[in-house]
Amino acid sequence: MILGSITLPDNLYWQDEQDHKPFAQSKNRSVSGGLILEYQALQFGRPITLTGAWIDGAALSALTALEIQPTTKRVLTLNNGDQHTVQFDLERGGIQATPVWPTTEPDDTTLYEITLNLITVQPDAEPV
Repeated sequence: MILGSITLPDNLYWQDEQDHKPFAQSKNRSVSGGLILEYQALQFGRPITLTGAWIDGAALSALTALEIQPTTKRVLTLNNGDQHTVQFDLERGGIQATPVWPTTEPDDTTLYEITLNLITVQPDAEPV
């Protein structure tokens, strides 16, 4: 798995992959009280939550350097070859990292359990 130019751990998994619906729904009531349902196809904005892996402090620093450039679009290449154009979803927390073994002196070898909150910012390419 690769985000931009950074290789991510192979054991990261896409936690909310099956939760996405490719459309939005709105519910309203008519003046007479009838239910009005409207649907609209979504072009992008799909959340991608990658979790379940450990990285070291050096890799976390490299990812954080990407996160502080919030408007930059990056290509996420999944292990199966699928690609998505994404940005960090800062509203959902961006990068979340918790030390595996808390320490008062973290360094480049300190291990962190990470969650990457991303969001698609362009429609995905149609499969060939």
